[in-house]
Amino acid sequence: MLTTRTVWITFIVYLAFLLSVAIIENARFRQKNARGFATAGGSIKWPILVMTYIASLMSTWVFFAGPGAYYRGGIGYWASELSYICLFPLIMHFVMNKVWVINSTRKYTTPADFYYDRFKSPLLRVILALIFLSASFPYVASVLISISKAAEIATGGAIAYQQVVIIVGVVIIAYVMIGGLKSIALTDTIQGLAYISILWIIVFACLFTAFGGSLGNALYAIWKNTNEWFSYPGPDEWVPYSARFGYPFSCAIGWTVMLPHVFVRSGYSGSDLNTQRKLMFLTPILQAFVWTGTMLIGLVSIALLPGLGTSDTEYIIPYLIQNVIRYIHPTLAVVLMIGFFIGSVAVGISTADSFLLVTGSIISEDLLRHTFGLKLSEKKQLLSVRIVILIVGLVSILFALHPPELIFTLIMFAIAIVMPLFPILVLGIYWKRATRQAAVISAIAGTVLVLLTYFVWNLGGNWYGAFGFAGSLICMIVVSLLTHQDPEDSREFYEALSRGEESCYDMIQGSKGHVFHACMKKHDFGARKNMRK
Repeated sequence: MLTTRTVWITFIVYLAFLLSVAIIENARFRQKNARGFATAGGSIKWPILVMTYIASLMSTWVFFAGPGAYYRGGIGYWASELSYICLFPLIMHFVMNKVWVINSTRKYTTPADFYYDRFKSPLLRVILALIFLSASFPYVASVLISISKAAEIATGGAIAYQQVVIIVGVVIIAYVMIGGLKSIALTDTIQGLAYISILWIIVFACLFTAFGGSLGNALYAIWKNTNEWFSYPGPDEWVPYSARFGYPFSCAIGWTVMLPHVFVRSGYSGSDLNTQRKLMFLTPILQAFVWTGTMLIGLVSIALLPGLGTSDTEYIIPYLIQNVIRYIHPTLAVVLMIGFFIGSVAVGISTADSFLLVTGSIISEDLLRHTFGLKLSEKKQLLSVRIVILIVGLVSILFALHPPELIFTLIMFAIAIVMPLFPILVLGIYWKRATRQAAVISAIAGTVLVLLTYFVWNLGGNWYGAFGFAGSLICMIVVSLLTHQDPEDSREFYEALSRGEESCYDMIQGSKGHVFHACMKKHDFGARKNMRK
């Protein structure tokens, strides 16, 4: 539908923008160490942190498989998506805000740093690095694949898939290597605003074009032709009773907290506790906003085109534009296809850059430095992170050029594979009796259970990481009671938690009773003294 020239001009302008931001941000905030490069040194303010978190989280699911999933899963699938959102503020308050408090003095770089500081187990660090890599590495290649497919679809096959993979891949590698998390956070914010706006423009345009703007007319068309969309387990029976628990439970923990790139954002990158609180309350609102827009596209699509096969619904937005909107309003169809392409690029790159950065940090820090004992100066350590990012990015491009099926398999259980690490995290914070032996056994046992769930028992599509989570939790409790770890190993960890809570939290007596106060800046001891006076 779009000309090759239109797509290439859009590409060049957009990718040049990303590189410009990276160069400018690098000049303003020149990073001197790997931690600052990978986590922004805990300096990101709440508007940027919230948007980079959302943009990194959503992935190409928003414009590709997401609307198709709502088409096939029905209203019950949307309910499952939304049901986990209420858990996010609780998890943030009781878990990730604690991670942030400890990190404010302990200065972590990778997710495994936190676990090592608590349990002092080199073996656990290696296991966690491998688990996090298995959840993150394939995403970089999958995003390149999705963006290239979007270019192919938008031009009717006029643009070569391989060319897009190489160009987008090289630009992503370059701007991640140059700017680090500071530039990624800024571009993610802009990209997040762009793709959310485009998503809702597509929703309203399709609704007004096909149904005169009446959601009621669209719902009536579905009820008349495909009323299974309103029932459990949905048109394709995607939401049985097991999935009503397994899916939202895994999303609430695995997807929104434990994936390595969002772990870093929610636990390491915020500038102060007020930023953490904004992230805690605003993120669920934005998640619901995005998922509702995605669901409405699936709703309009099934109202207009019931009975499509899975392959068509995977690309339901361009399919809808080409087969319905084009014949009603040709000019609008061209505008929407450009929007689909730009949105796909924005949401894809905002995920790929995050995963690429955290993957480079995990390999460089957890494996090369801490496991293999590579001793480097701060400058050379930062250089090693950039080199690893280059290598990982190039390998991802090769995967995307000739993608093996394993990549897509890993993406399906990426959320589940990190689920067993959550009980280790929580008990490590709240239970001083938890031991390194239990953490190692729990990580291994939980991961094995997830693999069995998917590849032996055929339960992964409904239960996701729930079995791995349960196995890890049981192992943590039982093995900790049977083993012992020297309390001295975790003394500094708990002292950092205690000091951080004292400096960032206070109970003051007001005229209306006790008021909870969160320090606006880390370790603002002067403000605390004045407040007490």
